[in-house]
Amino acid sequence: MTVAGGGTGVAATSRVRLLHLSDIHCGRPFVAAHVKAAIALAAELAVTAIVVAGDVTQRARVPEFVHAAEILRACAEVAPTVVVPGNHDTAWWHAPFGWGDPDRLHARYRAWITPELEPTLRLPGLSLIGLNSAAGMLPQALTWYPRDWRVKGGLTAAQLSTARERVAASPAGDLRVVVVHHNVLRGRLSRRWGLARPEATLDALVATGAEVVCSGHDHEERLEVVERPNGRLLVSTANTLSSRMRGHRPSAVTVIDADATTIAATAWQFDRGVFVPGSIAATMRR
Repeated sequence: MTVAGGGTGVAATSRVRLLHLSDIHCGRPFVAAHVKAAIALAAELAVTAIVVAGDVTQRARVPEFVHAAEILRACAEVAPTVVVPGNHDTAWWHAPFGWGDPDRLHARYRAWITPELEPTLRLPGLSLIGLNSAAGMLPQALTWYPRDWRVKGGLTAAQLSTARERVAASPAGDLRVVVVHHNVLRGRLSRRWGLARPEATLDALVATGAEVVCSGHDHEERLEVVERPNGRLLVSTANTLSSRMRGHRPSAVTVIDADATTIAATAWQFDRGVFVPGSIAATMRR
């Protein structure tokens, strides 16, 4: 299965539309109705592409990956789909504190989901750049706080440098989107950053030249235009499609529309079997 290359394709146009979802968590927290409604929404809105920002499994077990692969194939039948790994998809125990075999961290993910941990998908008017922030307990994800171990994400200087090159290679006028699993802004309910060294990493993401960053992990939807000294980003954090919503909020996905002048994002919340537009939105001029 080639997740990033699937789908029916799109016509050449300056307008693009993304469906951004995250944290499916195949396993005990999985909610079939949420996933079914998200895929139906993608078809209804005729989206250009689907972004899945990690945590497709709950415990990185083979049956969970098999189930997740089926879901991603269903997504790819609707639109080209990009997916990156999350911390729940990462077998951190194979390289705790960097000791062991880091290549085994994502062996099952590579086998069942896609060999590409950092995919690039280019469609007319759209460039999607995936980054693997799910580093388990490798040095780039470690902090001094034990509660962060195995959960916190991290990006290396080399990853961010390569991301700049990949974004720079985007055709003129493309909507440039970076996809990571871990939330790049501090959670409003959790009060936790998703990434180690978050402020420096946020500045580095701005420096890539991306206009949008899609993430998940925090299990609370959030849309915000972030102004940094070196530029700005529209940050989209999707809520989970599982049963693990934070603060008893409904499950939510994000719809992102962009044309030559404007990028607009709206969170859609699950309500009685379908996703409907909610009150959280953000708009940025291009």
